Amino acid sequence: MTARQFGTGLAGVLAALLLVTICVRRGDGQEAPVLPEGDQGLAAKHPGDVGLEQDPAVIFVERFEEASLDALHRRWDDHSPPETMAFSDDAAPGSADKHSLLITHTGGQGTGGQIYRRLPPGEKLVFARTYVKFDPDCAKIHHFGTGLGGYNPSTRWPQGGAGELPRGDARFTTQVEPNGDEWHWDFYSYWQGMHVHGDGRYWGTPFLSGVPTPPVERGKWICVELMVKANDPPDASNGEQAFWIDGKLWRVDGQVVSHVGPGFPEGRWTGGWWHPDAASPTGFDGFRWRSVEELAVNFVWTYVYITDAPAGHVSRVWFDNVVIARSYIGPLVP
Repeated sequence: MTARQFGTGLAGVLAALLLVTICVRRGDGQEAPVLPEGDQGLAAKHPGDVGLEQDPAVIFVERFEEASLDALHRRWDDHSPPETMAFSDDAAPGSADKHSLLITHTGGQGTGGQIYRRLPPGEKLVFARTYVKFDPDCAKIHHFGTGLGGYNPSTRWPQGGAGELPRGDARFTTQVEPNGDEWHWDFYSYWQGMHVHGDGRYWGTPFLSGVPTPPVERGKWICVELMVKANDPPDASNGEQAFWIDGKLWRVDGQVVSHVGPGFPEGRWTGGWWHPDAASPTGFDGFRWRSVEELAVNFVWTYVYITDAPAGHVSRVWFDNVVIARSYIGPLVP
């Protein structure tokens, strides 16, 4: 728009200057690419997820229909003891399959259960969709996946590193989990560009601090999907991540805040927390997940980690229809 369109007087000139100022303020970041939502993904082409594993964009599918836990464990590289898990007849709605995986935690007896699997080498864009249901009486979740990440070199088991800044040639991890006592969804991410917390440690970064967040509805099946896009080339900060709950991105004040990448969403850092803020003049820095080509998205980790439950308190979490793919998957279509 030109000054002539505003008028030829002083008011027109001032309006034109105001427009230039707005463009400069927003020009620091990039406009977020539009991501698909709802039934625009792979699952829409495969009702009930039937035949989904045959889609060329799909890397791995887990339906929990194996004949035994031993058979399930042979499909994964690492797993917790069999007593923490069992097959259940409570399947995700719309699924053509009849069973799910139930992970049970009893207060004072361990920390939960897990299954972990390596992915093919060199993956730079990965989507992980999981159906999950938390028992209404489930204790507070400390950490949770299905999560994605990379280790260099790739390993047959998940690694530690809580509170430590990862090396860019060694590892990065991210997941969407029930964050805090309020039972709401948020990222929890470790990478070389994370910011330090007030205690001088590097704890996993949440990205929806200070804004309304999607609630975790216990007692019902929830479709949770996570996307990780590695920075390419390794010296660029153009990596991204996103999450969908029941096929929907999360929006606050008109901007998508569950999609984070170079220049978006607008917001600011406060210590180790990222605060989305549509009024901010700057956007997120972008992810430099890795500093070497050898580090890519090379594992998926489905797990429950509970550390603060009364002795004897039983918590149950069901998982179903885990799909790992190279494009958006979306919720089950009955």
